[in-house]
Amino acid sequence: MATDASSAATGSGGSSAPGSGGFHRTLGLPDVIAQGLSVIAPAMSGAFLTYLASTKAGGATPLAYLLGTLAMLAVGGTVAMFARSLSSAGSMYTYITRGANHGLGFLGGWCYAAAFLVLGGAVLCGFGFFTASFVELLTGADPDWYWFSLVGLVVIALMSMFDIQASTRTQLVILALTMAALVVTAVVVIGIGSPATSVIDGTTPVESAGRSFDLSAFWPSAAGVSWTGVLFGLSFAMLSFTGAEASAVLSEETRDPRRAVPRAVIGSIVVAGLFYLVITYATAIGFGVQQATTDWPASVAGLAAVAPNEAFAAVVLASAALASLFCALGVHIAVSRVLFAMGRERVLPARLGTLHPRWGTPWRAIGLVLTVWVVLAALSLLLTSREGQVALAGGVDNGQTGGIFLFTFLAGIGTPLVMGVYLLLGVAGVMQGRRTGRPAFQVVGALAALVGALAVFGGLYYSFVPAAPGAEIPVQYAMVPWVCLGIVAVGAAVAVWTRRSRQAVWQDMGRVFDEV
Repeated sequence: MATDASSAATGSGGSSAPGSGGFHRTLGLPDVIAQGLSVIAPAMSGAFLTYLASTKAGGATPLAYLLGTLAMLAVGGTVAMFARSLSSAGSMYTYITRGANHGLGFLGGWCYAAAFLVLGGAVLCGFGFFTASFVELLTGADPDWYWFSLVGLVVIALMSMFDIQASTRTQLVILALTMAALVVTAVVVIGIGSPATSVIDGTTPVESAGRSFDLSAFWPSAAGVSWTGVLFGLSFAMLSFTGAEASAVLSEETRDPRRAVPRAVIGSIVVAGLFYLVITYATAIGFGVQQATTDWPASVAGLAAVAPNEAFAAVVLASAALASLFCALGVHIAVSRVLFAMGRERVLPARLGTLHPRWGTPWRAIGLVLTVWVVLAALSLLLTSREGQVALAGGVDNGQTGGIFLFTFLAGIGTPLVMGVYLLLGVAGVMQGRRTGRPAFQVVGALAALVGALAVFGGLYYSFVPAAPGAEIPVQYAMVPWVCLGIVAVGAAVAVWTRRSRQAVWQDMGRVFDEV
């Protein structure tokens, strides 16, 4: 069966190397770790995604990230347990299908693909505005963000279409450089301590001036925020870890996936968690923990805003830009493999489930993802007024506005979707644990389901509740639940149609080509 599947997937009569589904098995543990950490993109998330968490968690954002690390270890543990017995490019789609049932599996795969399509577009736009910010800092010019995003799109297309190992090894080098650069900056900021006055307005006195050690960052009331705000921050903190499970999409391209993937998933979460604690704590100290509740949400720049001078700020911006480009590459690799796996099983168009006969990459899925990114960005900009873009970009009105808007808006849509998939994964883990008599699987799965549900709640809370009494809910926030609901409804309708009209395809879902 595996040989027949390989031939069908490649479209080349079985001429591919002996990897399951037609993939070439060339990757080792460093490559798989690089994939997971690249999608997590610690340097990008640490520099800028923390801003999204800070909008409600304020100076207690380090606590949100600490809780997010623990929460993601539950999700990662569930993925690791599945990965020890199931090796599939479908990853979350396959795990939920085999652990729970075909209906939840299809819906999980559908929402995971949709979430990564949206989040990948967000990160690519982020690369555009990060790079534009870097150029502005160095030259004083105000370049348009989209030129950089278009260049990034071309780079991603070239790197994902040909040699996957060259991509993962490049990812690993960039990861090491960018993370090291931000850690050095963070240590310098902590050493200097909190400023005497607000770094935003330059006049408001900061209560903890000169303080480098402040445990208020780990207690909401002391930081001047609520536990609800920390819960909202937890959602975006978990988003900062999204991608740890993306290591699993390379299972069919890895030499020893049942050992490498679990290690890569858990290791990526631990490394990223420690990194985020250092970065968020340094940023809170850089603003002043209590003052951060006001100032951090007012500054998209995050760590760059509290850097001691322009040289350090430039390093942060350059690191974030590089990390975002390779994050977009990692997301692209992940979603193209999930689409490939679903196309291979014909629950999505079969054309998506073919590999290039020479390069062994899912080239049609790759082309679809790149096209969707461009369409998503263009439609979002065309359907949103300039005033709306400026509002969601934190008041920034220059050549970077559109990129900041798209980064924030699209990330807001992708977050509850991917957290919902974590919820389904947890349910699948509980069911798989009961079926196989493994209590540990049930416990970890239940925790994953719980934190997934909490993160969905946190991600949608401020779509219904104003951020401040009497304030209006931005239309872009208000529409997020309905966009997500629409994606889920379409996925459910496709699932019902497939089950009724294509029963053989439905029964064949969740196959693992090299299961032992």
